[in-house]
Amino acid sequence: MREFNLEKILKTVSSKNPFPEEANSFKFLDIEIGAGTGMFALDYSLKNKNRALISVEKTSVKFLKFKNAFKKERRENLFPVHDNGISWSAHHLKKQSVDRFFFLYPNPNPKPGDLNKRFYAMPFMGFVISRLKDSGEIFFATNELFYRDEAITFMTKEWGLRLNHNIIIKKSDNPITLFEKKYLERGQPCYHFSFIK
Repeated sequence: MREFNLEKILKTVSSKNPFPEEANSFKFLDIEIGAGTGMFALDYSLKNKNRALISVEKTSVKFLKFKNAFKKERRENLFPVHDNGISWSAHHLKKQSVDRFFFLYPNPNPKPGDLNKRFYAMPFMGFVISRLKDSGEIFFATNELFYRDEAITFMTKEWGLRLNHNIIIKKSDNPITLFEKKYLERGQPCYHFSFIK
């Protein structure tokens, strides 16, 4: 696998938003790539008040919904960012500075030729791991069994991380995102799994 070209990103892909300096006042820093409408971010930040969560969402429609919900339920430890997650991270995250990364229901790109578009199989994952603190965690959620199984193989074999947990979420469980809510209502199982550096 080719290496993530940080210099190319820094030179050619700008970041629209600065790093929220207020996040530095928290002991723990967590990053969500692909926040959607903010359901997970709002709930997680409420339950983890000692942790800063920066949630990055690139699509305008979803981010507007997230921003509106955030205004109603303001959290001191939540920082919504409207930007591309890869370029924003490349411009602002320092080595070994992040405690947890969240990749929740990313587009699975199921075609065999699209492997390089899945987060765990992208050079960007090497960058993510370099920004993770020792014993830091990378958390995934998906409704696709192939995605879970392939991600576990890549994260453990290719990237050398340890599988931390691997559970099946069912209809009786509380959903963490709107995608998960939809899948569970259809009776479809969902998967949560994480890795430790």
